[in-house]
Amino acid sequence: MAPQADPRWPALAITSAISALAVGLTGQDADLDATAAWPWPLYRLAHVAVITAIATTLVTCTAPLPFVLRGCVGMAGLAALGAALLGGHLAWALPFAWFTVTFFAESWLLAPPESVVAAWVAATFGGVGTIVYMFFRSSLKI
Repeated sequence: MAPQADPRWPALAITSAISALAVGLTGQDADLDATAAWPWPLYRLAHVAVITAIATTLVTCTAPLPFVLRGCVGMAGLAALGAALLGGHLAWALPFAWFTVTFFAESWLLAPPESVVAAWVAATFGGVGTIVYMFFRSSLKI
């Protein structure tokens, strides 16, 4: 029987990729962002989708694709939630905090790739975080 690989290392790669990309979820000038000609909710949705796609592409060589995709969707949702609540410069804080807790106590992030419950939890984090980021940030004009 072959030994199982430790899922914490791919999870660290996922967290690092999402955290590095999440810093750009908000602009540097709130007044300039408020004058944009395009609809912000759609732009923000696209931004989270692109971050998820880039992180998945970067990290896909470290673990099976379902594991990486699930982790990237959930962590991108946490980053979007962090951007909505804390600002883009601290968007990395929620994914990093989640990984820190997960490193010592298992969660959906470390579940096997075939775990349906972990996929639903990651999708919930991804969806809720993205929706809050799309609309809450819009109401603040930031």
